[in-house]
Amino acid sequence: MARLELQRLASVVAAIAVAGTILGGSVTAVLAAKFSYRWFSAGLVNSHSLSAEQMQANYNAVIDYSLYPWVDELVIPHLPMSAAGAQHFAEAKDIFQIFVQGGLMALVIALVVGSWLLRRHRSAGFLTGGALIALATPVVLAIPLLVDFDRAFVVFHQIAFDNDLWIFDPATDPIINYLPQALFMRNALAILALMITLAVAAIVIGRRLSARRVQRA
Repeated sequence: MARLELQRLASVVAAIAVAGTILGGSVTAVLAAKFSYRWFSAGLVNSHSLSAEQMQANYNAVIDYSLYPWVDELVIPHLPMSAAGAQHFAEAKDIFQIFVQGGLMALVIALVVGSWLLRRHRSAGFLTGGALIALATPVVLAIPLLVDFDRAFVVFHQIAFDNDLWIFDPATDPIINYLPQALFMRNALAILALMITLAVAAIVIGRRLSARRVQRA
């Protein structure tokens, strides 16, 4: 009885870890794909007459600062930045690190606990369970994002931040002219699409592993 309860607990932990891996990994992967900037940034205002290379360098600096814990100072090479702007980016970095580091921790847990379940109990149900948990996020978020992204964008920032520093003044923080809303929308949709892809892949892998278990039984 205790063994069965331990297996069930491990399956729940592994499923949650798989979901966390899919979520954190999707956010990290989409943001790390800095080359997508030129595709996703339609509608930007080139207020400082920057070249395409300079705009990309600025974006790269923002992403590197947001994703990498060891980058502790944001320097936008071709644009000025106010103290308020720097504070907002620091607060945003804290949020991104939840996804980055949380995703890595979830991956480690999923690998350790999942491997134990596969070896000891030949149980792969945690992959399907985690995938279904992860799929709930795109299902819940896709509707408000597609119906009224502007409103969803504002509500997200009101929930995530306890100040109005995210409302940038282009006069003091012109980087906002180079981060159009279309960029945020397309990144968000790319994250949801990647989550769905990874979740479906986890379900397929889980079913194949379960089928092998039945064949060996």
